[in-house]
Amino acid sequence: GLGRTGQPFYSAALGLQPDLMSLGKAMGAGVPIGAALLSQRVAETIAPGDHGSTYGGNLLACRAALVFLDALENGLLARVSKAGDRLENGLRNLARSHAVIGDIRGTGLMWGIDIKPAVSEQIVTAALERGLIINCTAGSVVRLLPPLTITDAEIDEGLAKFGATIEDLT
Repeated sequence: GLGRTGQPFYSAALGLQPDLMSLGKAMGAGVPIGAALLSQRVAETIAPGDHGSTYGGNLLACRAALVFLDALENGLLARVSKAGDRLENGLRNLARSHAVIGDIRGTGLMWGIDIKPAVSEQIVTAALERGLIINCTAGSVVRLLPPLTITDAEIDEGLAKFGATIEDLT
C-alpha cells in the first residue's frame, strides 16, 4: 500500500520496478480516488484519448490526495515505520506467551498473524466485544491494518485488547 509499509512503495524495497501500479484508497485518505502509475515503456503505448474518466479530476478527491502525498513527504513515512516497529515488538511479545499465535509477518502497518484454527473462528467477534476491529482472512490469519495516523497509545491499547481476547479464548 501507498506508505503503509513505511515506504512509498514496497516494490522498491524489494528491488522491483513495476510496469504498472494502481493506487486507490490510501491516496485519498477515505475520499474515493484512483490513479495508475506507468513505466515509460507502457505509457508510450497509450495515445491521447485512449483512456478517460467520467469523474476524473474531482477537486475534492484531488485535494485529499495532495494533502496525503504532502504528509508522506513530511514525516508520515517515518512515523509509520516507527509505529510498525512498536506494533511488531508487541505482537512478538504476545506470541512468546500465547501458543495459539504462529507466524507473524509484515512490515510498517500491514501485518498478518497466523492463529490456531480453534481460536481463529471466534477471534473477530471476541475482539469486537472489546472494541477492537480485526479481520481474519484465509481461515486463520488475523490481518492488522491500523490507520497510518495511529498513536503509540492506540497501538498499546490495541495490543492489550488483542492479548486479552486471546486469553479469553484459550
